[in-house]
Amino acid sequence: MGKKEKILFYPGKWIWCKKKNPNQYVLFCKNIICNKPETGLKIKITASSHYELYLNGNFIGRGPVHGNPKWQHYDEYIFNKEETEKLFGGRNILSITILVHHTDFRVHYMLPAPPGLIAVFEINNNKFGADNSWKCFELKTWNQNVPKKGWALGPYEDYDARKEPEGWQKKIFTDSIINNWENAVLVKNSEKIWRNYQLRMTPAPGRNFISPVSIFSIYKAKSKGPEKVEEISYFHDIETLEIHPEIINEPFSLELINKNLSTYNAFTLDFGKEKIGFYEFELDAEEGTVIEVSGAECLKGNRPWIYRKRTGYSIRYICRKGKQKFTTFFWTGFRYMHIVVRNNTRNISFKKIGCLEKRVPLKLRVNFYTEDKKLFEIFNLCRYTLVTGIQELMIDCPTREQAQYWGDALFIALSLLKGYGEISYLEFYLEEFLHAPFNKEGQIYSPAHSGIKERAVLVDYSLLPPLGQHFYKEHTGFYYKPDKTFKKAMKLKKWYERHIGKSGLVEFDFEEYRKKKIINFIDHPGIGWHNFPHPGIDRDGISCPLNLFYFNFVRELAQIASEIKSPERDNLFKEAEIIKKLIRKYFYDGRVFHDTIKNGTLSSETSWQTNCLAVYFDVATEPERRKILETMLAGYDKLCRCSPYFYFYLLPALKKAGMVEDAKELIKREWGKMLECEATTTWETFSGDELDSLCHPWSTAPFLFLITL
Repeated sequence: MGKKEKILFYPGKWIWCKKKNPNQYVLFCKNIICNKPETGLKIKITASSHYELYLNGNFIGRGPVHGNPKWQHYDEYIFNKEETEKLFGGRNILSITILVHHTDFRVHYMLPAPPGLIAVFEINNNKFGADNSWKCFELKTWNQNVPKKGWALGPYEDYDARKEPEGWQKKIFTDSIINNWENAVLVKNSEKIWRNYQLRMTPAPGRNFISPVSIFSIYKAKSKGPEKVEEISYFHDIETLEIHPEIINEPFSLELINKNLSTYNAFTLDFGKEKIGFYEFELDAEEGTVIEVSGAECLKGNRPWIYRKRTGYSIRYICRKGKQKFTTFFWTGFRYMHIVVRNNTRNISFKKIGCLEKRVPLKLRVNFYTEDKKLFEIFNLCRYTLVTGIQELMIDCPTREQAQYWGDALFIALSLLKGYGEISYLEFYLEEFLHAPFNKEGQIYSPAHSGIKERAVLVDYSLLPPLGQHFYKEHTGFYYKPDKTFKKAMKLKKWYERHIGKSGLVEFDFEEYRKKKIINFIDHPGIGWHNFPHPGIDRDGISCPLNLFYFNFVRELAQIASEIKSPERDNLFKEAEIIKKLIRKYFYDGRVFHDTIKNGTLSSETSWQTNCLAVYFDVATEPERRKILETMLAGYDKLCRCSPYFYFYLLPALKKAGMVEDAKELIKREWGKMLECEATTTWETFSGDELDSLCHPWSTAPFLFLITL
């Protein structure tokens, strides 16, 4: 650590246990004898992956904001004197318990790093920190030999409560217990692993227990169940179940579940809406009873559809004898919870079942109301998706990826700023750009801090951070760290300069570059990742929409250069103007803009995406705007239409063209399909099929549009 960082965590040090495993859950404990608190308590803490902090058995918090060890986030907890006295509860001992998970699995939301924990505590003007006097214990309750839940996520949870150490249920471990544990060891070369410490920038999600609304069904499940935890999700989808003929969509009742458990050992619970959080339950059971829990966003064939797009959402819990409580370590999104009790259904009684919801405390500052019932319902659908889906990061979805992409995140952050007055997410977005590592090609990945080897560069997404600067200045009157942003963006710009062809525009072979995981994404249609009932964007040739994004990138850099008085200012303004003229020259036929040009020939295809960008970025002139967009809407059944994401560009473009009423009707036409299917959160695409996640904040463009009218 540098001098400043050593002071930040002094006298704490990075620690771990002696043995390192690829999927570890490790307890770190320290009991401190303190006199009666004379001051408040201050804590700084971070870890290589995820930690959960408990003081005297009380859950304090979870963190850190994950991403990049070279931009290591930490949390700070501050308790005043009264709060500190309450934590101590009349005792003179501060019992510190920290659970840390480490995985060597490559996940989509975090760059890999060695395992480690660092923390510092200050009370009564005394400081003490994590060091090799702390005790640690590698938990065997979680089976370490399990695979990933899907290509983007971490490991399954296969938990055996019979292996819990004494004190686990209360999260308090006395000295008589921990004295038998090994001492933690210092992590070598920690200053080279973790650096640029950043205090959490976004609000920490709170936790709130949510009970189900109803019992969807209860069943007899007669099989022994799958052998491996990774088989449970698919097995729950296909398992032969005998449904109870009378208990269907009954109000949630633990008494009703427990009464029938000896015969009907499986049940599906409905939370009424999609929730994001942890599975949690309390029960009294015999040793060896097996509890399988799966979450599902939707139904298929009148039962939960769990295993979707090659990703599972199941856990397995093996009971010890007696009363016990379990909360999963990892969270997910689900509306339905399917539970199967196996091995022994005698003498089992559930005391609590539900979702420990993980939700950021946001307060709506700008509301929208209309007497148009359908439009108002869509607004509320988008609003609920936005506040439910947001976590520490602007994640794309709470289920299969949980990652922050440059495209999704920008407009989620803008929506939170405009609707909730919460600027921290946009600041996080802009700060993340400054820390995004370049790959060997000189590009940045999307997500910026994805740890998976198959991660891709979306070359249009990489161009968006300066647009975020535009939004930031529009709101605050100034740019966010403009000098650093300009330097980083100019370095990124070199990749595009190397791909300027004879046309004077950015050009490369889409298919050849796709093989190298460098993708001209723009929007989903035509990429092949999702299903659409219309043509896709034509990407064969010089891409009009990509060059529209590049034009705006250069234009915004020129504005930032002007702000910081960079000598590059005039050249950038001239370059932007040249790109604009070339786009009009090559792609505009006097009626619409075409997707591509190849060997001097315009593509036969044109898309809503290309043309709304031409309007959004002011490449189309004011007299042209309405005619272009009217042509797009008239070609609804023939042209490539926008996915929900691209409505963040289309709706403002329609507003700019004086077509607000057309925009409202289009919203009702497209999002109305979700209402008809009784969606509780917005889908990834308008299909809502097996390839979609069903809670996707990138599909909330109507919220941002309607609150800004």
